[in-house]
Amino acid sequence: MNDDTIQVKFTFPIPAEKWLAKFSRSYPSLQFRLLSLLPFSKNHGYCLLQIEGTNLNQFWEKFAPVCEAKKFKLIFKDEKSIALNIIIEETWVLNMIMDAKAVLHFPIIVHDGIALFDLIAPRVKIEQMFSHSNWKKLEISIKQIGRYCSTSILSHRQSEILTKALANGFFEIPRRISLSNFAKDIGISPTALSGNIRRITSNLGKNYINSFNFKQEKSKKMGS
Repeated sequence: MNDDTIQVKFTFPIPAEKWLAKFSRSYPSLQFRLLSLLPFSKNHGYCLLQIEGTNLNQFWEKFAPVCEAKKFKLIFKDEKSIALNIIIEETWVLNMIMDAKAVLHFPIIVHDGIALFDLIAPRVKIEQMFSHSNWKKLEISIKQIGRYCSTSILSHRQSEILTKALANGFFEIPRRISLSNFAKDIGISPTALSGNIRRITSNLGKNYINSFNFKQEKSKKMGS
């Protein structure tokens, strides 16, 4: 079991004294998206940061004067988004993720002072990482955890049917479209559509049960 590869999504509040925490809390209408992180020394790294939302001009007027010019470079700016390359300090979070041989999904979302991470790694590596004293100081909250599935739960055709079913109100009560009309709309017989719906439901249900059972094996706080 400890050799299982798992996917875990977790959040933690960025320390209040950090500029990213201050600005993301001051501008809750903005979303800060870390598109990449690349260490270039033990304690420093490059971060490609995209900022989207309203009040961008107000944010920029406050941000530019207080951030040292040598620590950031403006890549792009318009009314909808800003892209910056920033030198970051204290890269131990990134270093420990790399030491755990974890796959880090980007973007890392930061909103209102909270950072959301999505990792894939061997379960034992995740447990070892979160047991470190530095992580315990961050007040980590596990949002989702389960066995990693490298294959899609649904086929392309099943995903297409499910998307159209939801858009057309097939699962609503009462239905906004009948089985026969929905089948006609996507060019298959009602019998074939019914079979597809059953297989979609079965695949999604099995995935949910497996994920639920896995969650019962671990507490919400790993390494505590």
